[in-house]
Amino acid sequence: MIGPTSGTKDPTILLADGDAQSREVFGRFFKQAGWRFDIVTDSSGVVGAIDGREYDIVIADVAMPGADGLALLAQILQKKPSQAIIAVSKDSSYDEALKFFRSGAMDLLARPVDFNWLERVIRQVVTERQHGERERMLYRFVTSERTEMRFSCRQMAELDTVSLPIINRLLLGGLLDQSSALKIKLAVQEAMVNGLEHGNLELRSEWKEDLLPDGRDRFSVVRSERLQDPDFANRTVTVCSWFDGSRLEVSVRDQGSGFLNDAFGAHKHTEHGVACSGRGLAMMSGAVDEIKFGQNGSEVTLVKFIRRGGN
Repeated sequence: MIGPTSGTKDPTILLADGDAQSREVFGRFFKQAGWRFDIVTDSSGVVGAIDGREYDIVIADVAMPGADGLALLAQILQKKPSQAIIAVSKDSSYDEALKFFRSGAMDLLARPVDFNWLERVIRQVVTERQHGERERMLYRFVTSERTEMRFSCRQMAELDTVSLPIINRLLLGGLLDQSSALKIKLAVQEAMVNGLEHGNLELRSEWKEDLLPDGRDRFSVVRSERLQDPDFANRTVTVCSWFDGSRLEVSVRDQGSGFLNDAFGAHKHTEHGVACSGRGLAMMSGAVDEIKFGQNGSEVTLVKFIRRGGN
């Protein structure tokens, strides 16, 4: 499924999970990846563990015995304000997810865990932590910038992550803190993956639960087929970012049919099953100050107001 990322050292992970079966599943995934990890089984062990060692990521079950999930996040961030945290919960509704994103979580994984998505998030976090500083050192000042990138579906499928240089510039200049910068990057990644899979490839979310006779899920099978079909594979995702000194906007536009959206109200799904609520929307809402939809829903714009001294 996964292997080492070229040029990036393996991440160090703390898994905080009170369920033995869940710990076994996570452990198999980490071992297959060749990643280093420690395990604690209750909330009281989390703070002690992060006191004694630096971790790239803490993955925490919010229903773990010993503490409320939001209180646990607060304890971790009090000790390590820049600690990357991924929460795991059975409830991934919009309201529940938004609480955790606003409390400092980088992502909220719903059970059963999508390990392909978890791998993508971990790679994004590790790349930022291990390589971001070298890139940021190239920039000292920024006043304004506009960038446009366009990817075909085939090109996007070959990329692990896409990083926007302007975010690192704002981080270096003290206009974004590390946590805010990483959240924005993950929100952009979420929007791009939605544009690729649900917009351009027209995949339905429920296909992930539809297992075929050979054990593969329908979502993955159809995804692979459509990436080989020029009618789908040549569609593009366009990412535009612009900064004017006080406002950062990032728009992601696909070539799908889009969906109607009324203030996150009645139109919560596309005809292809794209959820416009729940974890994905909460992740984006927790990362930025405003979200706008255009082009019948095939374009999403993330807006972050920039204030001197960081956010």
